[in-house]
Amino acid sequence: MGRWMVLVAAIVLMAACAHVDSGTAADEVMRADRDFAARAAAVGLQQAFVEYAAPDAVIFRAGVGPIRGRAAIGDSFAGTGAATLAWAPEEAEVAASGELAYTWGWYTYSADGKSSTGNYVSIWRRVDGRWQYVIDLGVAAPRPR
Repeated sequence: MGRWMVLVAAIVLMAACAHVDSGTAADEVMRADRDFAARAAAVGLQQAFVEYAAPDAVIFRAGVGPIRGRAAIGDSFAGTGAATLAWAPEEAEVAASGELAYTWGWYTYSADGKSSTGNYVSIWRRVDGRWQYVIDLGVAAPRPR
């Protein structure tokens, strides 16, 4: 009986630690990230970052401490005017629960005739069936050639 309990416990533990295959859930969060980028291009950074944020979202921007919550995130983009941020996810990983995921990729930020590139990572949570970001962080870096 002891061996069977250990075997069952090992199977349960492996199932709990396994990640979701890069099938449906990963495709969904990749699509959410691409839709988020398209929305930012269509309506601007301020509106898109508020629309896709979870209520308790936090973003990290260079030179500024953590910006917490939709209202503060919206305020942080006030006055960005014609600035653009274009990005595309490279990969996604989804937790076994199917409720938490991350995406990462490259971005290009353009403002005042200058542009910079870098990597970003977004952590997503499924809220009422919809993926919303809970953490967003970008780091300046040159794109590989």
